[in-house]
Parts: sequence; C-alpha cells; structure tokens
Amino acid sequence: MLAVCVLAPAARALDNGLALTPAMGWLHWERFMCNTDCNAEPDNCISENLYMQMADAMAKDGWKEAGYEYVCIDDCWPSASRDAQGRLQADPKRFPGGMKKLADYVSFFVLRRPRHHPGLKSYINMSKALNNTGRSIFYSCEWPLYEWQYTQPNYTAIRQYCNHWRNYADVYDAWTSVTGILDWTAEHQDLIVPAAGPGGWNDPDMLVLGNFGLSLDQQMTQMALWAIMAAPLLMSNDLRNIDPKSKALLQNRDVIAINQDPLGKQGRRTAKVNNFEVWERPLSGGKLAVAIINRQEIGGPRFFPLTLAMLPSWKFCNPECNVTQILPSYQEMGIQKLLSTTNVQVNPTGTALLVVTPSTLDPRLHEKWLYFHRDNKANSIL
Repeated sequence: MLAVCVLAPAARALDNGLALTPAMGWLHWERFMCNTDCNAEPDNCISENLYMQMADAMAKDGWKEAGYEYVCIDDCWPSASRDAQGRLQADPKRFPGGMKKLADYVSFFVLRRPRHHPGLKSYINMSKALNNTGRSIFYSCEWPLYEWQYTQPNYTAIRQYCNHWRNYADVYDAWTSVTGILDWTAEHQDLIVPAAGPGGWNDPDMLVLGNFGLSLDQQMTQMALWAIMAAPLLMSNDLRNIDPKSKALLQNRDVIAINQDPLGKQGRRTAKVNNFEVWERPLSGGKLAVAIINRQEIGGPRFFPLTLAMLPSWKFCNPECNVTQILPSYQEMGIQKLLSTTNVQVNPTGTALLVVTPSTLDPRLHEKWLYFHRDNKANSIL
C-alpha cells in the first residue's frame, strides 16, 4: 500500500521540506474499514459524506488547532471500473462529486492505494512521478512491511523515497495489537530508529483511541508511546461521537509537543524489568521524554522506582534534573537529585509519561547525549 498527501502546489523533490515532524490527521481504515453499503449504513459507509463530516468535526472541535491537519482516504473509494483513459475513478454513487469535489471541500487529503504488494521498483517510480508533478506531495509507503518477508529492508533507500513507511502488521482495536507493535519496534529498534528523522518517519500505524477495544489506561499507553516513537498521529475513530476522555487525551498539547519535537529523534526502549518497560526519547532544549509502561495485566497499580542515574543519559542530570509528569495526569514532581529515587505509580497496562529537564545545560554533555541516543545500542543498567 502507498499513500500520498496533497497540499499546496510547489516544485520540490521528495526532500521537499515536508514531514519535518510526523504527520497528524484522521484515517478511515481501522474504524470504518471497507464498508460500502450506504443503503444499510449511510452514516458509516465509505463516502464523500463521511469525509466531509470528519473534516467538519476537525475544524469545529479543536482538532485542527491541536495539529491534526490531514483527512485521509484509505481503500474502497474507487469504482469497480476505470475511466476511458484507464485511470481510477471514485465510485459515482458514494462519491457523486468525485475526488475533486472532496479535495476542494477538505483542501487536504490522502489517497491510499489498495492493499497489494506493488514491488520495490513501483514505490521508487511512484515517488519520482509524484516529484515530477511539480506539487508538494507527502508520500507514505508500505515498502518495508512487504520486504521484511524476504529480506532486511534498506532503510537508507526507503528514506530517500518515502516520507512515512509502515514496518509491521496493521493495528487493530485491541491491546494485544498495540503491544505486538511495541514489541516488534523494540526488537528492531537498532535498525529502524536511526532511519527516522525530519523528512521521514517509521509508521507503527493508526491511533485507535476513542473506539471500543482499549481501556483508558491502554489508550494512554498508545498515545504516550506513539509520541516517544515519533510516530505519525493518524487517528482512526468517529470524531462525530468520541468519548470526551479520549478526545482530551488525543488533544493533549504536552503529549503532542513530545511527538512533534523539532529535534526529530525517535525514542527507543532502554529497560525491561519486572513487567515494566522504560522508553526514552531525546527532545530539543536538552530535555528527555521518559515513558514507563506497566505491562502487568492483573492486580492493581504498581510503583516503579525511578532513579535518574539508571537512565542511559544520566550524566545529563548530574547533579539534578527537574521532572514533570504528563500522563496519566499533569504533575510537577520537582527537582530530583541524580541518586534520589522517586516512586512513579502506574496502573496495569498503563503508562506514566515524564519530561526530564536538566537544571543546567552543558553544551559538551548535550552533544555526547545526542551521540549516545543516535549510536548506542545497549540498554540501561536494568
């Protein structure tokens, strides 16, 4: 599968200033899938009305102000037949105005092609063709997802031709799906993390917050870890009728700021112990985002003993750092000494998301810190 995002016209190559931070928007697939029965389900079928209503919701309910700008069309929009020139055309009953009407109404959209392996050369050829249009077009690929079946993908080449790329199976509205993506990412992080950065990002697939399969704690985990992984924030839910708590989480400005941090470094898992995982992401200004996941699925809340000295970048907090909890609720935890211990409470399957800020910024240590997070492949001492 591949996707293209159409924005304002401009004559640029793929290295065109797009995707300097991960894309944010709404995508229909996980929630609405391939529902084409507009007689039985007129409000939930794949049609121009669905996308216009989602665009309206994004405009009036604070989504655009929070940073969600793309309205994304996945599969099942085309007619069964092509036009006289052999081109794909929208289903005339479900899209009576065609793609142009929808694009004019929404002003930004994504087209996702059907889910078949087009071959490596096809991704490259499509990338070149999009560049030759003279327009600024955001290009998302599933190149490595299909190539992993046969060989280890060449992420240098993938980054050269794609703005986002899918690596692993589709996400589902289920906790096992979310944890499967996290586990795969951690297992392959030494290969995929260095490929991510301004202009190109690993895509672990859609956010399924606001649907049916995840508890609120599990929704916090997905949101927090997608921020740590510098992942595209493409929601797949019903914005016309979304739970207020899920909406507040998706629009949390502090979490979004971590995801969109201009330093452009993807985070990684740095510790795994006693059914806890610690993930870290370096941020601009010498800060560090830390996610502590409680992978235990039984019992009650547990406390994780956080000591700054356990972090791979501990020297940056010598002698102290300021710690702020972002999730599950905002809390100023204050100045923490390098060797002091703070007990962080985390619910089963939940996540505590923290931002660690050095009290003093030594440029020499900052450079060493960035070098560590770019090149180090070892976990922390845990």
